[in-house]
Amino acid sequence: MKFYVLIFTLIFFSCEINKTTVSNSSNIYDSRTLKNKSGISLLNKIRTSPGIIIQGNDEENARVYTRGINSINFPKEVLFVLDGLQVGVFSQIVNMLDPNDIKSIQVLKNGSDLAIYGFRGSGGVILIKTK
Repeated sequence: MKFYVLIFTLIFFSCEINKTTVSNSSNIYDSRTLKNKSGISLLNKIRTSPGIIIQGNDEENARVYTRGINSINFPKEVLFVLDGLQVGVFSQIVNMLDPNDIKSIQVLKNGSDLAIYGFRGSGGVILIKTK
């Protein structure tokens, strides 16, 4: 019996998740990366992020999805979070934000990062920080 307790405690205490390991799968583009891209539209700045699918070419009718976590038949659009406030989908943020004011863009795709956004963030989340 002591042997099983010892094995259980070894397994239990050796299985810990480090936050830096979990959150490394998100892609961060900061002002150094975006500095060379001034004068580019918001849609084209988002298009340069890996793992992003954009349907539509004009900014008014574009839809943004993340690759890999959407359903084939019913894809869910990405939730945009601007300076910590949940804005909604791309069509809601496109007129609110000047692309030259963007400091960083971060794409969240894994479940542990999306958990705090609930169902609205189930299609993925794009965090945008402004200057």
